Amino acid sequence: MRIGLASLVAFACMMPVTAHAVASASAAEPPSGIVPNAPDPTAPGATIKDDGIISDGVDVVERLGERAAIDVPLVNQDGKTVRLRDYLGTKPVIVTLVYYRCPVLCSVLLSGLTKALRGLEWQIGKEYDVLTISIDPGETSDLAKEKRRGYMQSLGHSDAENAWPFFTGSVEAVDALSASLGFKFKYVDRERQFAHVAALFFLAPDGKITRYLYDVKYDPKDIKLALFESAHGKVGTALDRILLRCYKFDSSARKYHLWIKTYYRVWGVLIMLSLGILLGVLWRRDMQRSREHNDKGTT
Repeated sequence: MRIGLASLVAFACMMPVTAHAVASASAAEPPSGIVPNAPDPTAPGATIKDDGIISDGVDVVERLGERAAIDVPLVNQDGKTVRLRDYLGTKPVIVTLVYYRCPVLCSVLLSGLTKALRGLEWQIGKEYDVLTISIDPGETSDLAKEKRRGYMQSLGHSDAENAWPFFTGSVEAVDALSASLGFKFKYVDRERQFAHVAALFFLAPDGKITRYLYDVKYDPKDIKLALFESAHGKVGTALDRILLRCYKFDSSARKYHLWIKTYYRVWGVLIMLSLGILLGVLWRRDMQRSREHNDKGTT
């Protein structure tokens, strides 16, 4: 029975090899998006000025291992001034930088994330959380609450729950947080829109940046692995912790792939443990039979 379990675990580790062996060329480049009809904010939402070329200066510069600006003041969907630090400390989080009046890219990004989260067996607000911040300083907490309600309902949760807060903030707060995450965006005056990259930012419980994922469609497995990495392996079941160590992030493809060396190491350890348990059971049975035989001989 134990050997069967080890084989099952090893087989599960090998399953994703075919599906993820080849990464698409497009996955290597983070997509950017331009969203029309954005409101004119009181001030640009980024330090980049409109240079006439929408894509210039719009980028994500990864700052892995650095700490995000988790002490900047933000306003949550209930109108309360808070700090990101208030939502950290016990579990990993996913940060999204969007704006709520955005009818295209931001909505597609959040919808793609919601779909991926529905594929996780982990519970939002318990094993992990999501924090969404508007890059438009002209947006209000009422608008944040309205947007949050739709995505919470899509996840099958009540908007009364504390999970997945939506925030707004001042120009200074948004700029400080964006800069700490390496998120470069700009407001294009002539188009009345924001130019930015579609990305997810993963933070450890202490606020350190651990992973970036790009695109607007996400594999639940990649989300789960990034959260596992952010939590330093301290989230999920015991079986999760075994299986998820079989993967390693491929920075060129921006995807998690099966790490063969770890797979064989895990498989080997599980087989040895299973064999050890089986031999121990057989040895105990043999010893018990020997005692019974000796007892009968003495009588």
